[in-house]
Amino acid sequence: MRAAAFLQGLIAFLIVAFGQPSFAPILGPLAAAIGYAIFWRAIRIFPFKMQKFWRGTLWYASVSLLQLSWMTSIEYQGIYILFVWVAISLWVGLQFGLLSILIPYNRPLRLPRILGMAAIWTLLEWSRYHFVCGYSWNPSGLALSNPIAIQFASLFGILGLSFWVILSNLMGLRALTRKGIVHYAAWLGIAAIPYFFGWGHFHYHAKKMEASGPALNCLLVQTGVLPPEKIPIQGKIRSFISPYEQWKNILLHIEPHRNQKLDLIVLPEAAVPFSLNTEIYNPDLVNEIFTQVLGEVNQEIFPKVEGERVSNSYWAKSLANALYSDVIIGLDHREESGSSYNSAFFIRPYSSSLERYDKQILMPLAEYLPSKYLIPLVKAYGITDFFTHGSGACLFEGRVPMSTSICYEELFPAKVREGRLLGAQLLVNVTNDGWYPFSRLSSQHFEHARFRSVENGVPLVRACNTGVTAAVDSLGRIVGKLEEKNDQGQIRRGALLAQIFPYDYFTLFAIWGNSGILSICFALATLFILLKKGFGW
Repeated sequence: MRAAAFLQGLIAFLIVAFGQPSFAPILGPLAAAIGYAIFWRAIRIFPFKMQKFWRGTLWYASVSLLQLSWMTSIEYQGIYILFVWVAISLWVGLQFGLLSILIPYNRPLRLPRILGMAAIWTLLEWSRYHFVCGYSWNPSGLALSNPIAIQFASLFGILGLSFWVILSNLMGLRALTRKGIVHYAAWLGIAAIPYFFGWGHFHYHAKKMEASGPALNCLLVQTGVLPPEKIPIQGKIRSFISPYEQWKNILLHIEPHRNQKLDLIVLPEAAVPFSLNTEIYNPDLVNEIFTQVLGEVNQEIFPKVEGERVSNSYWAKSLANALYSDVIIGLDHREESGSSYNSAFFIRPYSSSLERYDKQILMPLAEYLPSKYLIPLVKAYGITDFFTHGSGACLFEGRVPMSTSICYEELFPAKVREGRLLGAQLLVNVTNDGWYPFSRLSSQHFEHARFRSVENGVPLVRACNTGVTAAVDSLGRIVGKLEEKNDQGQIRRGALLAQIFPYDYFTLFAIWGNSGILSICFALATLFILLKKGFGW
């Protein structure tokens, strides 16, 4: 019996761990419908709670270890990241272990327990958003990331999909243990609801999108520069690429598209070294590089020079003027008070104004230090400056209103929704995943990004240093994409010209955010606890 339980646990592990878009998308529907159920069926034979707790903990920790395996890319992070990898996996494993305690021994699963367990798991996933910088990777609902089922996120977001995955699996467990056509029909009906809803939602909005206005021409630049190439790192100075050369490469990526009527050019997070206004460049040399790459240009594209040196602002404004396009670029910003920010700047052609968004969710060690005693650790990897948290979302008024997120923030539904509530009709993300090159990080990051489009009913464009640079319409469909690696297995550099329809619509999630599913889950969890005390359910 125990051998059969082990085999079932192994099968469930393969389905759930690999049932994600960045691994084996074909397993996603199986993970969403029955992957967890197979595991829970295996541990029902154990009468004691601690037996189920530890098996649930180790099983789900193993799932997390596999899904977060990109953390084992230690070249630019150091050995310490392996401890983070194990600690996070064990933490989420413990949460799943607690949930598994509620699987009854030799008793039928009743509906209040099924609904209560789905609610409790959803609340546990939500709680992760509020620990340190927040942990938002790989919720259970990611298994429903296919073109049809993902539309269900427009109702309750990714947490709503997690609720539905656990609900479907518990209904499947009941069907497997109680048998009977009624239980199987109920399970299959519940599991199919996201697909039926998604089919109708998808086709309704797809037809309206085709009839919407002219497309936006967005040029998304993927710089493809690894950390020691971008910034000087101790022991790897020879790899550093001059800032002049980095800017020249950006212009070379853009040049083939210069004759297009561009509405927006997006460059990634920390696109080039130094802050926006650090004056280190010789303006004559900057002008010469523009002429070399773009040919003879009108000298009026270059901003007025007030000193002997110019900054990254000079490059970005000259680019906006030369192509007569709005530009969004990720760069550091330092204020006179000494505060530093990881920012995204919005630049209009021939305008002296600069609008700025400051990153709100900062990564420990990489962007801010929980303790000053960690300074020697991060200094060895070239991290010597730390940022202040931004204060809130903002709106950039381009051809359509836009809100911006920076890197990891894109994984937080509530943060992206803030921009939508301000009136954003286009989501823009700038990212740098270069600290984990040649790993699954970039593909997993991109799959999360698609959910933000569906949740808010808004198209998305994202420019990344090392992939995945992409454009996604408001239904989560991929309009264009640059992967992290080229055909030779090297980091891809270039620019993606994406034509995206500015079709947006208000979703229920945009109206009530996470509060919709959380209200339901708190109510169901409370009801289950009360019934369990009163009736032993």
